[in-house]
Amino acid sequence: MTDRSKYDYDPEALAWARTKVQDEIDRCRKFAESALTSDKPEQAEMWRRLANRMQRTFIGGEGCVMGYFDERLPALARSVDHALPAPIDRAVRRDHSLCGVTPCPDCR
Repeated sequence: MTDRSKYDYDPEALAWARTKVQDEIDRCRKFAESALTSDKPEQAEMWRRLANRMQRTFIGGEGCVMGYFDERLPALARSVDHALPAPIDRAVRRDHSLCGVTPCPDCR
């Protein structure tokens, strides 16, 4: 890809970000537990969902899902960069055949 941040290649920067995000995820899970003990299941569900979404989006998982601060990102960024010539890379990212929306923030 041609539009990566310099931090995508920095394992220490990604580790720092993961730590901060994980602290917030843990905080959400504590709020969920507190809401359950206070007999507020709706609030507990909201906090649980928020924690799960943050985990999936920012941290990722052990499978094929990679979050924004995934520890595997530097190695992937190095191996993928320049895999396609820049004009082809730009054309691929402008193809909206899957989303059908032009312009689409996911396809830019």
